[in-house]
Parts: sequence; C-alpha cells; structure tokens
Amino acid sequence: MIEIKNVSKNFGNLLALDQVSFEVAEGDLFGVIGQNGAGKSTLFRCIMNFFEDYEGDILYKGEPIKNLPLEKIGFLPEERSLSAKKTIEEEIRYIARLNLMKNLDKKTLETYFQKFEIKGKLSDKIKDLSKGNQQKVQLLATLIYKPDFVILDEPFSGLDPYNISLLQEIIKEINKNGTTILFSTHNMENIEELCNKLIMLKDGRIVLDGSPREIRNSYDRDKLIIESREDIGKILSEFDLTYKKDGHTYTIKLKDEKDGKIIFNKLKQAYDYLPLFAQIPPSLNEIFTRKVEEDE
Repeated sequence: MIEIKNVSKNFGNLLALDQVSFEVAEGDLFGVIGQNGAGKSTLFRCIMNFFEDYEGDILYKGEPIKNLPLEKIGFLPEERSLSAKKTIEEEIRYIARLNLMKNLDKKTLETYFQKFEIKGKLSDKIKDLSKGNQQKVQLLATLIYKPDFVILDEPFSGLDPYNISLLQEIIKEINKNGTTILFSTHNMENIEELCNKLIMLKDGRIVLDGSPREIRNSYDRDKLIIESREDIGKILSEFDLTYKKDGHTYTIKLKDEKDGKIIFNKLKQAYDYLPLFAQIPPSLNEIFTRKVEEDE
C-alpha cells in the first residue's frame, strides 16, 4: 500500500533521514519507534508531502503519494493544531468539511464524542479543555471522515494510562474495520499488543524492522523470571549473571543463555516446586534501550 524507497532528508548539515526503506501493507497497524529526534516526525511529513526536497520515492498503491487526494489520508500531528476559540463541534465539522465530508449528522458526531469519552459538551470551546481532552478531540477529528490510511504522530502524548488504553482500543477497532494505520511512539508500553509490524529509527536510520515477535526472537533468551519462596541466591551466585529480587520474584539477566537450563535443573533438584520459571527474550522496551545505548 505504502512504499518508502531510500528516503533521505537533510536540514542543512543535519541528516534527519538516511536511506529509509520499508513497506506498509494494506490493513497493517504499523509502529515507528525511536527516541525524540530520531526522524519519526520528519518521515511522516515527507509522506504527507510537507517537504518536497527529500530524496527517494514514496508510493501509495504504486503511484506517487503526492498525487493522492488528501482526504484519503488522516494525519494527527505531534503538535496540537486545534482552533482554540472554536467549540468542539465547530472544530470537528470544519475538519470534516476540509476532507470532503459534507454531511456529518449530529447522531454520528455524538456517538464518536461518547466513544472517546471527552469530558464536557460539544458546545465547549477548545481552549477550555484539558490537554488530554484536546488530544482526544484532535484524534476524533482525524478519524471521523474515515480516511483509508491514517498517520498518527505520538497519539498518546499527554494522556494518562486510562486514556491511553481507551485510545489504543479505538485504534485497534478502526484498524480491524479496514483502516491502515501508521503511528509513532517513544513509549514501549503495550506496543507489542498494538502493532503487527514496526521499525525503529535511530539517527534517521532503520535499526530494527519486523513484527514484535520476530524482533524479540532475534535476540538471545537471556532473561529469566523465577518465582520462589526459597532463597535461591546461593545457586544463582554460581553463574555469571545479574539479578534483582522483588518479594519472591527474581528477574535475572544471563551472560550465557545456555545457563538457563543448568539453573533450572539445579533448582529442580533442590526444591520440589517453583511457581514460575520462564526463560524469555528481552522485552521491546529492553531492546529499545539496548539499541539507543549502542555505539555507532
């Protein structure tokens, strides 16, 4: 559906994107992760044709994306861009009309308003809303005219955990109903549940590419989670590892993943029962941190 081919973008001496290439298939819920300044917003602005001087090609269903009518794309920028003096209803209707949605009936608008759990009334002015509710209004306005393809740049910015969970469920529902979604985040919480594919940008380059499962499974299973009411520290001290203990739970970082089986056998011989023993690859959050800390 979307093909990004060798896209590079400079701002003077700063190379913001460096030969970035990937594809977003129709129906994907595709994540772009990376630190602030990694190139996520620049990439989205190239896709939206806000910059015309980038190198490379961006195609939508085989054609240059600049030829695509803008109402086919929904775009939520990282910065809020609402009209502070308008009411919620005025702002949503204005954006809907800009995207050729001529007949937005009151019932549909009220249904969306309730689904997003926006505090207040449709007649409230944007300037009187909290930052979180402004974010939800902006996302509602991005989605209400039902674009084919949606770009969400840090959609969870400024939201509390409850509202993050609420919007994640809305995004998954819209995607399930056929909308292709490309979104960015630097928050790894629940990223594995939300997206089916992702890339990670670092200094404008792709350093990770694949499904969350593929990326995690490309790393050694060097993490142990063990629950034991016994003090297993003496056994663990025989191995080259580090660990943290929280109550009866041990979180262990192995230097050699082969030690996991040896530790399991020793614990099995010493104790009758372990409520939990899991040897797993690092989480996406841990992989993200490792990639950020890697030397060039």
